[in-house]
Amino acid sequence: MRISIGLGLKNIALKWLMRNFVLLIVFAIAYPQLAGAEQFVLSDDDLARLQRGEVLFQDINSEKPGVAARVTALLHTDAAEVWDIIGHCKYELIYVRGLKFCELLEGDQFQMTVHHRVRNSWYSPTLDFVFKASRELAGTGKASLVSGDLKILEGLWYMSSREEENGVIVTHELRVQPKLPAPKWLVRRTFRKDLPDMMACIRGLANASANDRDLERDLKRCPGDISSLAK
Repeated sequence: MRISIGLGLKNIALKWLMRNFVLLIVFAIAYPQLAGAEQFVLSDDDLARLQRGEVLFQDINSEKPGVAARVTALLHTDAAEVWDIIGHCKYELIYVRGLKFCELLEGDQFQMTVHHRVRNSWYSPTLDFVFKASRELAGTGKASLVSGDLKILEGLWYMSSREEENGVIVTHELRVQPKLPAPKWLVRRTFRKDLPDMMACIRGLANASANDRDLERDLKRCPGDISSLAK
């Protein structure tokens, strides 16, 4: 019985950790180790799906440790408006599930050190996450993990203007490996759900959906309380 209970608690903790990978690291804006979204070529079918408002998801397979994935979406705005959402605590509390505390320790929108505290449920531990980030208004950026509970953290945001759609194509790549052993299939499943929801929520918060119906749909994918913006 004691062994069964112990294994049960361990499984709960592991599932919680997997569920919150995306939550802990969505603001790792770029590492040079990833191939780079600027090298990612979209097909005509990809572009058609983006124009329909879809968020594209793709596993990135390589010999490197950890699990990596890519999400891409079309936002009907410009890069500056997207950066006004990404990296600001009042918005992070909405599109980062389980984020309880967010503080800009130093810097500004383009050079920053940020502190996150995440706790997703009563049975989960509180995790602190500090990172430094730098980025360019044109749409690229870099970041480095200062402290946290991950062994590997690599990411990239890249934005490409699309005048014909009056918007910008936003691509986010992410690679992680936890300090605790975890099955890759579980991390991939988490990425497949959380990364597209995160991108859709950012699009809604930026008021960059194609129409009112899509805007409502994007905002419904936000894990946080949108009404907090009115306070």
